[in-house]
Amino acid sequence: MKNKYNKNYNNQRKRQPSIYYKTEMVKIKDEIIWRVVEMPSKLVLKESFFEEDVKNIVKFQNKHKTFGVFGFPPFFDCRTEQEKISDKGKSNYNPIISTQRTGR
Repeated sequence: MKNKYNKNYNNQRKRQPSIYYKTEMVKIKDEIIWRVVEMPSKLVLKESFFEEDVKNIVKFQNKHKTFGVFGFPPFFDCRTEQEKISDKGKSNYNPIISTQRTGR
């Protein structure tokens, strides 16, 4: 509800969406590869030599969110099995624990 007396109403910080996409540059055996990474699950959707290819996908996904709040299914991950094991595949984000800490 807007309050005409609250001047800072429009300047309040907005809540960041839980799923977002970003680009990441990785060097593998003297090759630079750009990746589309879904955060916070760290799922790699696409790898490309050209940054422009990756930027277009990131821009589209951040705007439209194809799979909504659920994110992409794990079988879309294009990393090798060794990379998945070494990266552990998940971030420290756990919505159940984070809601218990805040008390919501």
